[in-house]
Amino acid sequence: MPPKDIAELARWAPHAQYRILCSGSIEQPIRERSKPAPKYMKPIRLNPQLDIQQESISEGDDCVVVDNFLQNPHDLVDYASRHADRLQMRPRGSYPGQQFRLDGKALTDVFRFIRRNMPRRFPFFRGDMEMWALMALATTQPDELCGFQLLCHVDTNLHPDRTIFAGLVYLFDDQDLGGTGFYRWIDPDLQQRATALEDENPGTGLEFLRERFPTLATPAAYLTGSNEVVENLCTIPARFNRFIFYSGRVPHSAAIAAPKKLSADPSNGRLTLNVFASVVPK
Repeated sequence: MPPKDIAELARWAPHAQYRILCSGSIEQPIRERSKPAPKYMKPIRLNPQLDIQQESISEGDDCVVVDNFLQNPHDLVDYASRHADRLQMRPRGSYPGQQFRLDGKALTDVFRFIRRNMPRRFPFFRGDMEMWALMALATTQPDELCGFQLLCHVDTNLHPDRTIFAGLVYLFDDQDLGGTGFYRWIDPDLQQRATALEDENPGTGLEFLRERFPTLATPAAYLTGSNEVVENLCTIPARFNRFIFYSGRVPHSAAIAAPKKLSADPSNGRLTLNVFASVVPK
């Protein structure tokens, strides 16, 4: 049984990743709830010579970028297409599309790369890392977005001694389907007030912001740049087989400029391999 409230949540599974949904309910992690992955999944290998680049988001926060990351990226696209029936829509207010959990054994090389290389570039320890991975396919049209899906979000871990880092591999060619934008709230106090309202009464947080910022009263759209509420610090363009890795505490959002191109077909939609690492900060 999933936890009933935030206090029970912290006791129930302190190392897991959760979101408080716009409905006010607590989302159980997909790694716990999804059907098990099919028994056989071809191992995902990395290219042997990887050029690890580091892009600055803001002072103290970077994003790692690695092009031509996987040896066999098309195998992941084919795998997602063959198992498209396993893709699940997330509850309203969570990921704007469909996901399914992957067999971690097939991603040993990916997890090893993160464990070996990312602690050198980010302030967390190599030991006691917990990692899991999902296939994710963004499908939600702007007029179906809920609450803070129209803005940026952070990935949170309720355990006070751990934090979340995230990585993803873009598995689509059309750059109009969007990379990843990183942001800062222009007025953090206002953001905290809006978040508190949203947690107490779903929908009221966004309305609170719309009353103060005319931009948010315009037709719904994915966030692709700065507005009156947030400042865009950096946007990493999508490129097929590009890997990025960043701190989940930095507000971020998919920068989907052409949402009409979103598709429920993994072979031509905004498909990504998403990896999460629960780590102990230094």
